[in-house]
Amino acid sequence: MRKILTIGLITIIGIVCFSCEKAEMVKYESGDRLNFIGYDDWGLLKDDKNLLVWSGNFGINPQGDSLKLDTLKVGVRVSGEAVGIARKLFLKVKNISEEKAGILLRDDYVMPADPGLTEIEVYVKRPARRNTDYEAGLEFDYEKSGFERGTLERQTYVLKFKDVVSKELWEVNETYFNFYFGDWSETKARFMITVTGAVSFSKWVASARFEQDYFHLLDEFERYKADPSNPPLLDDNGQWIAFPELF
Repeated sequence: MRKILTIGLITIIGIVCFSCEKAEMVKYESGDRLNFIGYDDWGLLKDDKNLLVWSGNFGINPQGDSLKLDTLKVGVRVSGEAVGIARKLFLKVKNISEEKAGILLRDDYVMPADPGLTEIEVYVKRPARRNTDYEAGLEFDYEKSGFERGTLERQTYVLKFKDVVSKELWEVNETYFNFYFGDWSETKARFMITVTGAVSFSKWVASARFEQDYFHLLDEFERYKADPSNPPLLDDNGQWIAFPELF
């Protein structure tokens, strides 16, 4: 009886060891697989497929119309055992929208030997057309890279962007806007955003810096008009934009 139990125990141990060895082999075979990872609300890298989307608006940003090229950071992780050497990464862009998106990639992306995680920079050009949605997907170029595909839902990083300024997007309180700045026009709003860096009108007019920004805006407008080399800032009726004289 004891002999039978001993043989059974040896058999079970053998099966367990074989299973461990097999699992170890699978682990090695599934290594070197690339996946995108995103950033959470705190700006930290997080492995969540729902974070693999970037949305930007070139119309409403701290630099306003002066922003010509935006820089985006993207996380990339490789699974499997460390190989002890750094390896080059290659990406490509797949256009999704009807309008072609201007995405610039670098040729010096590298996956470090340890810890198999890196952040890369991608550059998004200001859209050629306003009030138009642009969309593109970042993908790994496996034909150039010595890596394998990771999980399907982590193989594309989607970029959605536009150049739009509207009352709704800029969170405009019409009563305050009309009192301080006169009639609304997109051209006027764009000039205001570019000069002040305000990305929310409602928050801006309620801030401590509003009064200083207000007089700075009027001064910058007069300087702009006085320079004949500047193109005219025309409203929806083809007239120069104007600000009311309150003081």
